[in-house]
Order: sequence, then structure tokens, then C-alpha cells
Amino acid sequence: MPLFLVNIGNTHTQIAIMQDGEPFLLARYDTPNLIENDGLVPLFEETTEPWRAVASSVVPRLKEKLANRYASKIHFLTAQDFPQLDFSLIDVTTVGMDRIANAAAAIRLMDDGPAIVLDCGTCLVTEAIDSQHHFRGGAIMPGRMLMRRGLADHTAQLPLIPIQHQRPSPLGTNTHDAILAGIDLGAIGSVRQIIAETRQLLNALECKVFATGGDAPFFLENIPELTSAPPLLTIRGIATSTPAMTKA
Repeated sequence: MPLFLVNIGNTHTQIAIMQDGEPFLLARYDTPNLIENDGLVPLFEETTEPWRAVASSVVPRLKEKLANRYASKIHFLTAQDFPQLDFSLIDVTTVGMDRIANAAAAIRLMDDGPAIVLDCGTCLVTEAIDSQHHFRGGAIMPGRMLMRRGLADHTAQLPLIPIQHQRPSPLGTNTHDAILAGIDLGAIGSVRQIIAETRQLLNALECKVFATGGDAPFFLENIPELTSAPPLLTIRGIATSTPAMTKA
């Protein structure tokens, strides 16, 4: 019986399986489209044999639609499904499941020390895990595209600037370039500051910072202390949950 590992994010939904200890991506859907289609997932509909799924969701509307459509076939993860993490130092009721899954994946990457995950998606999010596997919390800020949309949506004349991967000059000589400078250099500076202060609080000034997510290449290029995370990091974390391990 296939066990699907599902990562439901604000922008995309990934569905994977584990093969020889590595995640294999089967499908990737636009999350808003799945919501519009009342939670109908083509891959699930096309699977003729019995199947189960373990899912991490940060989108309540889609979670509800999937639960209604596929009933007991999908287990939606909670913090209790990750006993390898200690949540005693945070308010876990407000933490997104993707962050918990990332932290669980980071434990597998740690060399008996603390680690930080930087998830570069719709938002820029960090998760900090100490050497005793305490989830220590982290930071959330808008991602580069979200910041661009904020400027365009809430001003009269500032345009929506596409994402670019080149590092801009701080001296924008027109509005387009000035927006690039403010957002992209500002994002780099913010991430560096968050990492530096997180390392100080962890008493680990050189602990690894694993960058993941669709916009990770930009930050890996511009922040040398970052380490590229293995592909499908959140899926890897989902695979370490108790339900996934039990059903595997």
C-alpha cells in the first residue's frame, strides 16, 4: 500500500514517497487550485490500489477539504507525532506544521550540535534546534515576492517587480532598481542578522544553517555561511513522524 507524504504550503502542495530512504517527488500542485477544485487531488484519484497519506498543512481551507473528500485515508500531523523534538520551551499550538517537520528533518542532519533551518518560500522562516533537540523557536518575515506585492498593493505608483537572482546595487537610479535594492539587500541583511543573533542565543556561533525552499538559491549565493539543505527537506521531516514510520 503506497504511503504518500504530503507537504501543503501556501503556494504549492508536494506529494512524495520514500524510496530507499530518499524522498521521490510524485506531484506538485498549486495550492490555490486544489482549494478551488474542492480538494480533488489528481494523483489520489488516479491511484487504483489502496493508499494512505501523512500530511503537513499550513492551509486550513485545503486541510478541511481534503479531510472531507478523503476521510480516514489522510493523517494530518500534529506536534505529538514528533516525539524526537522537545517543545517545552515554546508555544507549540501556534507553530506551523511545516516548521515542525523542518526541525525534525534537521535533527537527521545535525552533528551532535545545534542547527538552524532557513526556509525561503512565501515567507522567510527560521527554526532553531539545540543539541538536546529542544525546538527553540525562530523568526518569520515576508519573502522577497511577498514584500514586492506589499509595495505594489499598498502604494499608488510603485510597480510589482519580478524576482531576479542577481544581487542588486544599493544605488538604484530608478524606481525599479531602488525597489530591488531595498527588498533584496534588505532581505539579505535581515536574514544575516537573524542568524547571527540566533547563533548567539544557542551559544553556537558556527552552527550550521540549512537553507531550503524555492528562493534558497538567492540566499545561498549571497550569504556564504548557509548550507544547502537536501532536496525536499520538509518531506524528509514528515517521513520521520511516528505515523509515517509506523505505516511505512
